[in-house]
Amino acid sequence: MSKIINLYEAKKNGVFQVTSVPDIGLLENLGLRNGTKVVVESRYALGGPVLLRIENTFAVAIGKDIATQIAVKEVVRQ
Repeated sequence: MSKIINLYEAKKNGVFQVTSVPDIGLLENLGLRNGTKVVVESRYALGGPVLLRIENTFAVAIGKDIATQIAVKEVVRQ
């Protein structure tokens, strides 16, 4: 069973499944909801944003303040 962490703590190139998302409409519009799979492509230094790929479709940068509110668990690559 995978440990639940926040998105900002997620390791680069890891595949994660979203388990909890704050109630922010833009995140829903981007497709970030419970069950969504994301790949962390980069995490910028000094508290910068996290760049992630959503469901193997498009990349989006999420600020640290929001990324720390998104709970994820690591999944096995398929």
